[in-house]
Amino acid sequence: MFLFWSIAALVVATVVFRVLCATRQAKLDLTYVQFDGDNSDARYKEDSLSLLTRGYKEYISKGCAFAIRDPTEVKQPMAVLPVKYLDEVKWLPEQKLSFWTHIDKLSALSQIGGPRLNEEVSIAARHGLNVALAHLIEPLETACRAAYAKELPPCQGWTSIHPYPLIVKIFASMSALIMVGPKLGAPDSDWQALSTAYLQVAMTGPREVRDHYPSWLYRLAPYTNKAIREMWSLRARGAALLAPLLEERRAASEEEAVYVGKGGKVREGKRKYEDAVQWLYDAHQTTGRALTPDQLVQEVLVIMVASLHSTSAVGLSVLFDMLDHPEAVDEIREEIVRVRKANLVWTRPALAELKVLDSFMRESARIHGLTQYTAVQRVAMVPWTFKDGLTIPAGTTLVFPGYHHGTDPSVHPDPEKFDFKRHLRKREEKEENAHKFHFASAGSEDIISWGAGRHACAGRFFAQEALKLMFIHLLTHYDFKYAEGTEEMPRFVARHMFLSPNPMLPILIRERKVEG
Repeated sequence: MFLFWSIAALVVATVVFRVLCATRQAKLDLTYVQFDGDNSDARYKEDSLSLLTRGYKEYISKGCAFAIRDPTEVKQPMAVLPVKYLDEVKWLPEQKLSFWTHIDKLSALSQIGGPRLNEEVSIAARHGLNVALAHLIEPLETACRAAYAKELPPCQGWTSIHPYPLIVKIFASMSALIMVGPKLGAPDSDWQALSTAYLQVAMTGPREVRDHYPSWLYRLAPYTNKAIREMWSLRARGAALLAPLLEERRAASEEEAVYVGKGGKVREGKRKYEDAVQWLYDAHQTTGRALTPDQLVQEVLVIMVASLHSTSAVGLSVLFDMLDHPEAVDEIREEIVRVRKANLVWTRPALAELKVLDSFMRESARIHGLTQYTAVQRVAMVPWTFKDGLTIPAGTTLVFPGYHHGTDPSVHPDPEKFDFKRHLRKREEKEENAHKFHFASAGSEDIISWGAGRHACAGRFFAQEALKLMFIHLLTHYDFKYAEGTEEMPRFVARHMFLSPNPMLPILIRERKVEG
C-alpha cells in the first residue's frame, strides 16, 4: 500500500511540474509547419518526411529556420535550422546546448530505469576505442568470420534468408570483443546471450512506452511493462558478470602505468587490456566518479545498444543499395582482391585502401541519412540567442535537416542519382582532400548525419571498419539477390524522424567459388 501511494504521489508531482514548466516556457518565434487537414499523431508517425520536405523547400533553402512538432514532446515545437547555424552550435558545451538531454528525451531511458550516456562513455569511445582500433582489426576479422560460419547455413544453391538478424549477430560478435574482451565476449558465452537479449528489449521496450504511455507516466513502466522489467533483470545479471572483471582491472591498475590523463590523452605505456571495461575504468579514474558493477554494466550496455543497432541498420541499408547496383559490386570485389593481395592481413591502413567500397558506403549514408531525417540534435538548457538574433527558448529541441541536406542539389549535383564513386572523385580532386570525404568523415559539411563538433559520433570509426570487414567477407564468399515476390515490399520504412531499412525483407544468397 505504501508503494502504491508513493507512486501515486510521484505521478501527481510529475504532472504538476510539467504543467508549470509548460506554462513558463517561452515561445519559439518561428513559422510552425504542420499538416493541412489531418494533423493526427498517426500522420506524424508515418509522414513527417513530407513536412520536413515542405519546410526545407520554403524556409531552409532560403536560409531561414522553421518549427515542427517535437516528436518527444508533442505539445512543444522543435526548431529546424539551416546549416549556416552549424558553426555556432557544434562546439557549445552541454550546459548550453545538450546532446545528452536530447538522447534521453528520445529514448526515455533515464525515466524507465535504463542506462544513460555520460561523460565517461564519451571519453571511453574517443580516447579508448578510437586509439585501440589500430590493433583490433585482426581479432575483429576473426570474430566476423566466426559469426558468418556459425549463423549462415550452408547455401551452395540459392537460399532464402532474412539478412537483418544475420547482420545483427555478426556485429554482436564483434561488439562483444570490443565491450568485454575475448574471454567474456567469446562465442556462445553468457555475455553474448545476455547482450543479444538486452538489445531486443532495449529496442522494443522504450518504443512501447513512448507509443502507449503519456510521458508523465513513463516512470511507472518498470512496474507495468514486461520488456522494461526484462531490461532491469538483464542489467542485474550483467552486473554480476562484470563484477569479477572490474575487480581484475582494479588490481591490474596498481601495476599498470597506463591511464587516461587530464584532457583525455592516453599516457605512454603498454595496455594490458583493450576493451570497453578498461576504457570506462580509465575514464572514471579521470573524472573521479565511482565505478560500481551496476554503473559499469549500464555504460557498457548503452555503448553496445547505440553502436550495434545503428551499425546494423546502416549495414542493411548498404546491402540493399548493393542489391540495387550490381555494377558497383563487381568493381568493389575487384578492389578487395587487389588490396588483399598487397597485404598479408587486414589492417586499418589496408582497409583504408578500399576506396571504392568506402565511397559506396558514404553514398548510401548520403541518400538514407544514416537512418535519420535530422542531425546535430540539441536541447537548449538555457535561452540561447544566435548572432543574427534568433532565440531558442530553454527546453526547446533544435535539429538540422541532415537527410534533406544530403539530397540538396546545391550541395550534391544530381542528388537523386546513386553515384557510388561520387565521394572518391571528391577525394581525388585535390591533394588536401585525400583524407576527407570518407565514410566516417564528420568534418566536411556535405554530409552532416554523423553529427558535428564535440558530439560527432564517437563510434563512427569502429562502424566504418566493422562494416568493411562484414562486406569483405560477404562479397568474397557469397552472391546475393532479391528474393522473388518481394518487388512490392518496401525497402525502407518511415517512423517519426527515422527512415529504417525493412528488417523483414528476405533475400537469396549462395556461396561463391573462391579461387586460391
